[in-house]
Amino acid sequence: MHRTFILKASEGRTSPDFSLKSLAGAAGRMDLVCRCIIAALHTPQGPDRDAEIVVVLEGEPDPPLALTFTGGRMERAPAGEVEAAEMVVLAMRGGLAGAKAERLGFEEAVARYKGLGYKVYYLHEQGRPSMEVEFAERSALVLGDHKGLDPASERLLDRVGAERVSLGPISYLASQCINVVSAELRGKR
Repeated sequence: MHRTFILKASEGRTSPDFSLKSLAGAAGRMDLVCRCIIAALHTPQGPDRDAEIVVVLEGEPDPPLALTFTGGRMERAPAGEVEAAEMVVLAMRGGLAGAKAERLGFEEAVARYKGLGYKVYYLHEQGRPSMEVEFAERSALVLGDHKGLDPASERLLDRVGAERVSLGPISYLASQCINVVSAELRGKR
């Protein structure tokens, strides 16, 4: 089962000039982005070959910028935030195998995967319980950062027929959501 996570990072820095020592501060919550990349791709055996993550960065200085990390094409997956941040910088500069950077906004990213035949799911507290969902063989799972998704993005997901899926009645960190969904989907193989 192939899964792609689409993370809308509303403050994520769109230039590789951020400090690796201040990922949560001036870097525009790149700590959150890095934790999500780790959650999507890292396994004890190496990169998760069935996973991909698209991070749509919407912060300064030149949004949007989408970074795509494809586990099946990567030599290694990051195990820590600094290593993930270094990989983000390499991806932005076009120097990381299995990753690419492109000028692509959230709407275009969702449309791309919908057009490729992926079933789109929106991880949302008010959705159908994930344990009741029969995920498609090709699933695109959308989630927001610490701010969540704005109303316009939610309307877009409604227009493309995204199914809202809940992981439970409380809020989780985006990276935790990715871990839970990945564990559930690996268990359904």
